[in-house]
Formats: sequence, C-alpha cells, structure tokens
Amino acid sequence: KMMARISSVLLCFFWATGILAFQNSHRIKRHNVEATSALQSRARESYTSNPPRRDEVRRGSKQTIKPSSIANNGKIKQERTVVIMYHKPPNVITSHSNADAISKTQTEQSRLTVYEDISTMKGFAGDQSIIGKEMLNFETATNIQSKLHAIGRLDAATTGLLLLTNDGNLVHQVTNPNAKQDNKQSKSVQKTYEALIMGHHELPEASTTVSATSETYPLVTLLEKGATLSPKHGGQTKPVDDLTILSHPTASTTLVSITISEGKNRQIRRMFHSIGSGVMKLHRVSVGQLSLAGLSSNSTAELQEGEWRLLSEDEIRIGLGWECRWLDEVSPVFGGRRSRASGKRQPNTRSTKRRRRR
Repeated sequence: KMMARISSVLLCFFWATGILAFQNSHRIKRHNVEATSALQSRARESYTSNPPRRDEVRRGSKQTIKPSSIANNGKIKQERTVVIMYHKPPNVITSHSNADAISKTQTEQSRLTVYEDISTMKGFAGDQSIIGKEMLNFETATNIQSKLHAIGRLDAATTGLLLLTNDGNLVHQVTNPNAKQDNKQSKSVQKTYEALIMGHHELPEASTTVSATSETYPLVTLLEKGATLSPKHGGQTKPVDDLTILSHPTASTTLVSITISEGKNRQIRRMFHSIGSGVMKLHRVSVGQLSLAGLSSNSTAELQEGEWRLLSEDEIRIGLGWECRWLDEVSPVFGGRRSRASGKRQPNTRSTKRRRRR
C-alpha cells in the first residue's frame, strides 16, 4: 500500500509540473508575438514620420548615392556617355585594384593604377580656363560620378592609347568583334600597335611561292591564318587585319605595325610568341580612327605620357562609330532601372529570381 501511495503522489507531481511548463511556454510565446507586433508598428510610425535621407539611400546594394548626384526634382542626374583618352605610361596597371602588384619580397609601395593616375588630375590636358584651378577635380571636369571602365586593357609594360568610359555598352561594342550598335554597325573596331619584336623578319614579294612562304617568312602565318594559342588563352585567333614592317633598328630586331580587331588577353605578345619570336616593346597607336592626337594627324597635338583629355561627341561618333547617349536613370528609392521612354520603373529580375529561390 505504501508503494501505491508513493506512485500516486509522483504521478500527480509530474502531471502538475507538465501543466505548469505548458502554460509557461504558451505565455512566453504570446509575449514574443505581442512584442514583435509592437516593434513593427513603432518602426512603421517612425518611417512615416521621419523618412530616410536621400544621401542614405543605396543604389543596388553597395554603392551609396552621393547628394551631389540628386537633381532638384529628386531624381538621379543622368550621365551622358563620356570617353577619356589617356596616354598610358609604362608600369601603370589597368586595374581598379593594385593589391596584386605587391610580391612577397617587395616592401615598396605597389604600382599606380590608371584610375588613380587620372583621378589626381596631374595629367589633365583639357581646358582649365572654364574651371578655377583651385576648384578643379575629377567630377567637375568630367561630370562622371559612376564607375569608369577601360575599353580594352593594356598590360603594365605596354604604353600608348587607352580609352576609358562610363558607358558599359560602348566597352562591349569596341572589345567584342561581333558586337553591333543598334544593328547598324557591323564592322569591328580595329586596334593598331607598333611592336618591336625579336629576330630579323621580312615579308615576301608577290612572286614568292606559297611553299617557301611559311618557312622563310613566319609573319605571313599571322596574315593568312592567324595564331594558334592555347585553349585557356582563347585558342585560334583571326588573321591580322594588317601587318607592315617599319624598320630594323638592329640586325636582330624588327619594328612592325600590326592591326587586329580582336581583344584577347595579351594577344599581340602571344601571337608573335607562337611563330617563334617575342615582343620587346609594345605601343598602341590607335583605336578605330582615334590616335593620341584624336582625329587629327598633327603629331604636335598628341598627348604625352601620363596626359589625358575628354573626347568630344563628334570624335566619339566618327572615331568609334558610337552615338553618345543618356545612360539609364536609376531610381533613388528602389534602385531599379527607369526606362527613359516610359518613365516606369522596370522590375529587378535578378532580385525576383533570388526571392523565388528562397
């Protein structure tokens, strides 16, 4: 009988403990729901009474919109296509980051990037009379507040003409040989270089037989077939558009002018390497119809190393075959893209897909 009483007491005790625990958890859950609802109501009231400032609104997810880029009507100032012509010196890298320029044993400061060099305004060769020198900065001189992109990169050792723009479509137009502008432009934009290569090279006369051409004149391979690169470097290239021998500075070197319409990584250097030669110096002379003197053939108007200026819309249209345009407007609140034709905000399809996955 004693054991039966003890069992009854323990059963009643555990039953009462379970009821108390259930009531306590239910009370905590209800309290959390009420607290969350109160916080959400308070947040809505705070947002309604004190909306965020426009300089705190972000474009996309990372880039902060600057107050100076907001017009009086509350919309983002539209940028127009801007192209910068820059005479790139050696040992200046075409990259937004110079972190990769420091080796493990190198203690000195990393190499300068083209964007850092331009932003200092030291090489600005434009008209400074319209802007006070003490007020001269990159934004006021170019009206660019978005990110710049190089139109065809140059490696650190290569010098010459480098174009930079805020128009991503223009970058695609010049660097992609198959790109067309509004289905009107079918001709690829050509790039011309001067290269000092190893070896004494000649081009054959018109009467030279085909069998002796490729063996005696390796440069003919680039003119007729292009170069065979490794798959990771782009594979087979197109034949070069033009190849001319300019001079022989020494008995074992040749200065050539070469024109291509492709833009593979280090293509010129790898093309000459594929025929058993090598590039000692490389200088970009022109892009399209633009040289370092613009559309002019006057050598005295050429930019010196480190100098840069803005191209006019006529130079961009004639030299690159590109019509300057107003770039797409970004909504300061939603970060979406607004169509200039309709003025309606277009949905961000990438964000929508991301939400659906979640």
